[in-house]
Amino acid sequence: MPETGVRILLCCPKGAGLSLMMESLTTKAARKVGLPVARLHHGSIREGAKTAGQFDLVLCPARLVRQLDAWKGQVEVVGLKNPLSDEELEAALLHWMQTHTQS
Repeated sequence: MPETGVRILLCCPKGAGLSLMMESLTTKAARKVGLPVARLHHGSIREGAKTAGQFDLVLCPARLVRQLDAWKGQVEVVGLKNPLSDEELEAALLHWMQTHTQS
């Protein structure tokens, strides 16, 4: 994990509705699980396809994951079945923490 925190991108189809709602929920979930966040940005999946490399973690609806295939192996992309689920967001952040924490 980066020393200053994780950089998270939240994507939805247009970048103004779902991802904006996800932003506050992700902030809350990160605090709850103790994940420091250096940057949290929401935007459209089109923007995400261009800028995902600037982030450590991308969260989006599961149906949009394939549009980010170009970033496989460079950025972790997590497709959420219910992007507004507190539990699913917390689980995604915890998983990221577990797989990216240096011992």
